[in-house]
Amino acid sequence: MAVVRRILAAVAALAACGTLTTTAPAEAAGPGSAPGAHSGRAARAEITDIREIINQRTSEVGVYNGENRNTFAIAANNRWTGSLWIPWVGNQEEMTKSVALAWDGAVFRYWIFQDYWNTANQVRYSTTNSYAQSSPVPGSSTGAGRKRLIVRGDGTLFLENAS
Repeated sequence: MAVVRRILAAVAALAACGTLTTTAPAEAAGPGSAPGAHSGRAARAEITDIREIINQRTSEVGVYNGENRNTFAIAANNRWTGSLWIPWVGNQEEMTKSVALAWDGAVFRYWIFQDYWNTANQVRYSTTNSYAQSSPVPGSSTGAGRKRLIVRGDGTLFLENAS
Protein backbone atom coordinates (compact mmCIF):
# COMPACT_ATOMS: atom_id res chain seq x y z
CA MET A 1 0.00 0.00 0.00
CA ALA A 2 2.97 2.30 0.47
CA VAL A 3 3.54 2.30 -3.29
CA VAL A 4 -0.11 3.20 -3.90
CA ARG A 5 0.14 6.17 -1.51
CA ARG A 6 3.32 7.36 -3.26
CA ILE A 7 1.67 7.00 -6.68
CA LEU A 8 -1.34 9.03 -5.53
CA ALA A 9 1.00 11.71 -4.15
CA ALA A 10 2.95 11.80 -7.44
CA VAL A 11 -0.27 12.08 -9.48
CA ALA A 12 -1.51 14.89 -7.22
CA ALA A 13 1.79 16.72 -7.67
CA LEU A 14 1.64 16.34 -11.47
CA ALA A 15 -1.94 17.61 -11.52
CA ALA A 16 -1.01 20.57 -9.29
CA CYS A 17 1.83 21.69 -11.56
CA GLY A 18 -0.24 21.26 -14.73
CA THR A 19 1.82 18.38 -16.14
CA LEU A 20 -1.16 16.08 -15.69
CA THR A 21 -4.40 17.58 -16.85
CA THR A 22 -7.46 17.04 -14.71
CA THR A 23 -9.92 17.47 -17.55
CA ALA A 24 -10.13 15.02 -20.41
CA PRO A 25 -9.68 16.15 -23.99
CA ALA A 26 -12.86 16.64 -26.01
CA GLU A 27 -12.43 13.31 -27.79
CA ALA A 28 -11.74 11.36 -24.57
CA ALA A 29 -15.24 9.88 -24.38
CA GLY A 30 -14.22 7.72 -27.32
CA PRO A 31 -11.83 8.06 -30.17
CA GLY A 32 -13.08 10.83 -32.41
CA SER A 33 -11.96 12.18 -35.69
CA ALA A 34 -8.37 11.75 -36.62
CA PRO A 35 -5.97 14.54 -35.72
CA GLY A 36 -4.03 16.26 -38.54
CA ALA A 37 -1.81 13.59 -40.06
CA HIS A 38 -4.48 10.92 -39.80
CA SER A 39 -7.38 12.95 -41.14
CA GLY A 40 -7.71 10.91 -44.34
CA ARG A 41 -7.65 7.55 -42.61
CA ALA A 42 -10.56 5.78 -40.94
CA ALA A 43 -9.77 3.89 -37.76
CA ARG A 44 -11.72 1.26 -35.90
CA ALA A 45 -10.40 0.46 -32.46
CA GLU A 46 -11.50 -2.61 -30.54
CA ILE A 47 -11.24 -3.21 -26.80
CA THR A 48 -8.20 -4.80 -25.19
CA ASP A 49 -9.18 -6.11 -21.76
CA ILE A 50 -6.40 -7.05 -19.34
CA ARG A 51 -7.91 -9.87 -17.27
CA GLU A 52 -4.81 -10.67 -15.24
CA ILE A 53 -1.56 -8.96 -14.29
CA ILE A 54 1.20 -11.22 -13.00
CA ASN A 55 3.93 -9.55 -10.96
CA GLN A 56 7.08 -11.69 -11.10
CA ARG A 57 9.15 -9.00 -9.39
CA THR A 58 10.39 -9.24 -5.82
CA SER A 59 8.77 -5.89 -5.05
CA GLU A 60 5.26 -4.47 -5.22
CA VAL A 61 4.02 -3.05 -8.53
CA GLY A 62 1.64 -0.09 -8.50
CA VAL A 63 -0.92 0.26 -11.27
CA TYR A 64 -2.48 3.64 -12.11
CA ASN A 65 -5.36 3.84 -14.59
CA GLY A 66 -5.18 7.35 -16.05
CA GLU A 67 -8.62 7.14 -17.62
CA ASN A 68 -10.52 6.77 -14.35
CA ARG A 69 -7.69 7.65 -11.92
CA ASN A 70 -7.95 4.33 -10.04
CA THR A 71 -4.84 2.96 -8.38
CA PHE A 72 -4.08 -0.49 -7.01
CA ALA A 73 -1.03 -2.51 -6.05
CA ILE A 74 0.08 -6.04 -6.81
CA ALA A 75 2.24 -7.64 -4.12
CA ALA A 76 5.62 -9.13 -5.00
CA ASN A 77 5.37 -12.47 -6.82
CA ASN A 78 1.61 -12.21 -6.90
CA ARG A 79 -1.21 -11.59 -9.35
CA TRP A 80 -4.24 -9.38 -9.85
CA THR A 81 -7.36 -10.57 -11.66
CA GLY A 82 -10.21 -8.44 -12.90
CA SER A 83 -10.97 -6.35 -15.96
CA LEU A 84 -8.78 -3.42 -16.98
CA TRP A 85 -9.51 -1.92 -20.39
CA ILE A 86 -6.44 -0.47 -22.04
CA PRO A 87 -7.30 3.12 -23.05
CA TRP A 88 -7.21 4.26 -26.66
CA VAL A 89 -4.59 6.93 -27.25
CA GLY A 90 -4.29 8.71 -30.57
CA ASN A 91 -1.78 11.49 -29.81
CA GLN A 92 0.54 12.90 -27.14
CA GLU A 93 -2.20 14.94 -25.49
CA GLU A 94 -4.09 11.74 -24.66
CA MET A 95 -1.15 10.01 -22.93
CA THR A 96 -2.61 10.96 -19.53
CA LYS A 97 -5.22 8.23 -20.15
CA SER A 98 -2.54 5.52 -20.20
CA VAL A 99 -2.20 2.76 -17.64
CA ALA A 100 1.03 3.51 -15.75
CA LEU A 101 3.12 0.97 -13.85
CA ALA A 102 5.42 1.96 -10.99
CA TRP A 103 7.78 0.35 -8.50
CA ASP A 104 10.87 1.11 -6.42
CA GLY A 105 9.78 4.34 -4.79
CA ALA A 106 6.70 4.88 -6.98
CA VAL A 107 8.76 5.75 -10.03
CA PHE A 108 6.62 5.35 -13.15
CA ARG A 109 8.37 2.82 -15.40
CA TYR A 110 5.83 2.24 -18.16
CA TRP A 111 2.83 3.95 -19.75
CA ILE A 112 0.65 1.40 -21.57
CA PHE A 113 -2.00 2.28 -24.14
CA GLN A 114 -3.74 0.98 -27.24
CA ASP A 115 -2.77 2.90 -30.36
CA TYR A 116 -6.04 4.14 -31.78
CA TRP A 117 -4.57 4.60 -35.26
CA ASN A 118 -3.10 1.10 -35.52
CA THR A 119 -5.55 -1.09 -37.47
CA ALA A 120 -4.23 -4.20 -35.65
CA ASN A 121 -5.38 -2.71 -32.29
CA GLN A 122 -1.82 -2.73 -31.04
CA VAL A 123 -1.00 -2.31 -27.36
CA ARG A 124 2.09 -0.14 -26.96
CA TYR A 125 4.24 1.09 -24.09
CA SER A 126 6.50 4.03 -23.44
CA THR A 127 9.19 4.44 -20.82
CA THR A 128 9.12 8.24 -21.25
CA ASN A 129 5.36 8.92 -21.44
CA SER A 130 5.80 9.70 -25.13
CA TYR A 131 3.27 8.66 -27.78
CA ALA A 132 5.85 9.08 -30.55
CA GLN A 133 8.56 7.14 -28.72
CA SER A 134 6.50 4.06 -27.91
CA SER A 135 6.96 0.40 -28.87
CA PRO A 136 4.69 -2.62 -29.11
CA VAL A 137 4.45 -4.58 -25.86
CA PRO A 138 6.37 -7.84 -26.50
CA GLY A 139 4.18 -10.88 -27.03
CA SER A 140 0.58 -10.86 -28.22
CA SER A 141 0.17 -7.09 -28.49
CA THR A 142 -2.31 -7.04 -31.37
CA GLY A 143 -5.83 -8.23 -32.02
CA ALA A 144 -7.58 -6.74 -28.97
CA GLY A 145 -9.57 -9.12 -26.77
CA ARG A 146 -8.67 -10.58 -23.39
CA LYS A 147 -5.01 -10.44 -22.40
CA ARG A 148 -2.65 -11.30 -19.56
CA LEU A 149 0.10 -8.78 -18.74
CA ILE A 150 3.25 -10.13 -17.15
CA VAL A 151 5.73 -7.88 -15.35
CA ARG A 152 8.83 -10.08 -15.37
CA GLY A 153 11.37 -10.24 -12.60
CA ASP A 154 13.78 -8.04 -14.57
CA GLY A 155 11.05 -5.40 -15.06
CA THR A 156 10.28 -6.14 -18.71
CA LEU A 157 6.71 -6.59 -19.94
CA PHE A 158 5.08 -9.45 -21.82
CA LEU A 159 1.51 -9.68 -23.11
CA GLU A 160 -0.28 -12.92 -23.92
CA ASN A 161 -3.80 -13.93 -24.88
CA ALA A 162 -6.06 -14.98 -22.01
CA SER A 163 -9.37 -16.79 -21.96
